[in-house]
Amino acid sequence: MKTCRSASIVAIGALGVMTAIGACAEAKRVNVPPVTVAFPAATASTASSIMTDGLGEGGAGGAVKALPVTASFVDVPASVPAAPCSRVMIAIAKGKATVGADTLAAGDAIVVTHPEPLDLKGAGLALVVTEALPPSACVAKTTMDKKVVPRSAAPKLAWAGGAMSAHLDVGTNLSPDVYLGRLEGTASVPEHTHAGTWEILAAVEASGTFVLDGVEARLGPRQIVFVPPGAKHAWKADPGTKLVALQMYSPPGPEQRFVALDAAEKAEKDAGADAAKE
Repeated sequence: MKTCRSASIVAIGALGVMTAIGACAEAKRVNVPPVTVAFPAATASTASSIMTDGLGEGGAGGAVKALPVTASFVDVPASVPAAPCSRVMIAIAKGKATVGADTLAAGDAIVVTHPEPLDLKGAGLALVVTEALPPSACVAKTTMDKKVVPRSAAPKLAWAGGAMSAHLDVGTNLSPDVYLGRLEGTASVPEHTHAGTWEILAAVEASGTFVLDGVEARLGPRQIVFVPPGAKHAWKADPGTKLVALQMYSPPGPEQRFVALDAAEKAEKDAGADAAKE
């Protein structure tokens, strides 16, 4: 007999997903690590996601009441509804989009605090990330604030012999509680954890296996995986493929290791160049 944990790993179709989650909700909570639920493959009008389930008492890192953000891919043109007491980040993954008077291309992002409903015009693919702000941030009358983050603002950080790279696009100056950046590479990533921090990985292009607390699931284009704080996770890239993703951490912090990795890589190259001159 399958447990809720095993039954929830993969559900085929929206009805299957709701059935699997519902069955687990009715059963008594047990101490199990978080698992993944795979939604249907992406189409021209829908985006696929890998969401966490079983995140109550048994979730890695303790009790988890809610995900830190909502995240989904949308095909541009699209309308983005938004609650006033929230922060919305829109990252352009492919093509171009306009948000009001701002024109964005692939790699650009826009951060909108206290947003009104937004219309994305153009043609392409965008990731929409919404963070609910605490009520204390919205006691006074607020107005919408938009900040464009051009793709050229964050330098490229590279490591693993150039096989992996990142751009730290949206930092704490614009989004204190959620980091957003670009991640690319052909290398696999060994098992690791992030104590006290959620990781959200939104795959623009991917072909491989994502491992979350020992549970393997295929990760492909337009899928999103939420990794709870303290959960062991790893990425196994299929040979000859490249991961192109938008990555989030909440709260920010783990992305700073990319700065250290890039610095170490450059120092190693400089040392090699100096040795060659001797």
